[in-house]
Amino acid sequence: MNRPARLLRSAKPWLAGAGLALLAAFNATASATARTLLPPDAAATIGQRIPFDGFVDDDGHAFSTEPPEEQLERDRQPWIISPMYTRCAGTCPAITASLRRALDKSGLAASEYRVLSVSFDPNETSDGLRQFRARMQLPADWLVLRASDPQALERTLKSLDFRTITMGDGNFEHPNLVAVLAPDRRLAGYLFGVNLNAADLATMVRRANAGVSAVDAWRPYLLAIAALGFFASGSLFVWLLGKRRRRSRDPLSCQKRGQG
Repeated sequence: MNRPARLLRSAKPWLAGAGLALLAAFNATASATARTLLPPDAAATIGQRIPFDGFVDDDGHAFSTEPPEEQLERDRQPWIISPMYTRCAGTCPAITASLRRALDKSGLAASEYRVLSVSFDPNETSDGLRQFRARMQLPADWLVLRASDPQALERTLKSLDFRTITMGDGNFEHPNLVAVLAPDRRLAGYLFGVNLNAADLATMVRRANAGVSAVDAWRPYLLAIAALGFFASGSLFVWLLGKRRRRSRDPLSCQKRGQG
């Protein structure tokens, strides 16, 4: 009759320890958030259409992601988006060089994708884009873009959930990543880091070529759903133990069981 009570008492230290661990993790996360730049929230962005209205290339020509009708079938390719700014002396050129190497090793044909290096510097210039292209020795079909007005830049960065911090010297702190879009410009996913893996890049480009499915759009939520299910199961277990404990203390319940 006392077994449920013993189980509940033995469970209490574990539950208390788990609660303290969760609280410590939350506090650590909150503290880290205050000091570091968060990466994009894939749960909020995958499946969203990314706009590039109001962007121009290094020759100053307006950029459009909508090809002429006669080119529509030929130009329906996934997009590899590489956010950067041309004055960067650190990770931006490193990611650009890494992306070139990864594409060379990926086994992807040049006709299977398009690459856009997109500056997130609101003061970017066409001269800066041309110098970046020459310095990085980019292929002719690799586009480099800047926004022609701050509103266009804000729309695109917000849709990618790409946040930056302007430093005192005018440079930027920013996430290190490339984004891959489906041919209809819906976000398929991100690849994080400075050194990009060729196999991962090829997989994401080919998956993006098939379009962003409902499963892709919901995939970022699966971990949260699993955690919620685990919490609900644990809560149900503790509630059942408590219910059995209360019944064991009820003299009428014990008397009925004894009569039975």
